[in-house]
Amino acid sequence: MILGNRIKELRKINHVLQQELADFLGIARTSLSKIENMQYNASPQLMSKVSDFFGLPIGDIFFNPNVLPDDTKHNTA
Repeated sequence: MILGNRIKELRKINHVLQQELADFLGIARTSLSKIENMQYNASPQLMSKVSDFFGLPIGDIFFNPNVLPDDTKHNTA
């Protein structure tokens, strides 16, 4: 699952409007929209605030649990 889509999914599950989350984060609603649509990357501080808002570990929001360390390929050239 892509990072931005996870935020959007959590918002919808919890019935949270973009404006409500954006206000909590101290950013414009349009900035949150860009994060959700992968047009902008969230800063570590913002990631922490999103984690606090939803009461979830940061890894549950911002990292894909379906990707295992062994699934990554390293270029050995």
